[in-house]
Amino acid sequence: MKKTFVLGILTIVFAVVIAALNPALVQAKMSIPKDAFEYNGHYYYYYKGTKSWKDAQSACKKLGGHLVTFSNAKEEKAVWEYITSKKYDTPAWIGMYNNGLYDSTYGKYLDEWKWVGKEKIKYENWANNEPNQSKYPGYDTVDLYAAIGKGTEVCSGNDKDTDHTPAWGDFDEKYSVDKSLVKGYICEWDIYTIAVKNAPKTMAKGDKVKLTYTITDKATGSTLKKATATFKSTNTKVAKVAKDGTITAVKKGTCTIKVVYKGCVKKIKITVK
Repeated sequence: MKKTFVLGILTIVFAVVIAALNPALVQAKMSIPKDAFEYNGHYYYYYKGTKSWKDAQSACKKLGGHLVTFSNAKEEKAVWEYITSKKYDTPAWIGMYNNGLYDSTYGKYLDEWKWVGKEKIKYENWANNEPNQSKYPGYDTVDLYAAIGKGTEVCSGNDKDTDHTPAWGDFDEKYSVDKSLVKGYICEWDIYTIAVKNAPKTMAKGDKVKLTYTITDKATGSTLKKATATFKSTNTKVAKVAKDGTITAVKKGTCTIKVVYKGCVKKIKITVK
């Protein structure tokens, strides 16, 4: 009994120490505002206030989310319409950053712009002449961050412009806070996860496997029993996938099967031998 008690205490102490040393390992519980905007399996919410980009990202993470990332123009348009319909102040921080050095000789960053969470950049919408902070003295070694706003305000910080087309600009974090250039930030929550129970890594020509999967709502922790995913093969000459999730190996090669539900994508790499 004493040994069990001691082991329990040691386990708790160990977990606390690990969390303190590496907070990133601790998954924050989702806290999504009731009036958050929902689009394609994601929730979005605008928060007003002059924060640094790092503080804004930290605030989103504490709520179980992250600064917004845009996969395509449709997603950006939907979020922008949400912002403008509420008449929220912009520019607002988004989850894009660049912490590399700028090489003035070649006119480019040594490290490219990135989305938080290591999401691949598939879509960009910079304003004219943006990103441009590197063109000014003193910006060769500074971290830069992106914000979305109306027309030219992302360049000038002037919120009186009449162009309501969304665009991105790059900002120096400290200068933006000191001058109150960025008015708020947008948090995003990815609320679904897909788990595939029998994903094959290799298949022989002619083999068939019907995928079994579960879709979980991360906000509630519940499994969506009636949720139905869609499927897509990146190379149907190697492997085909039917509407019910049955994969058929066609010929030798490698392809990816995508299991999709409301913007959430689970990728399965398959090699046909």
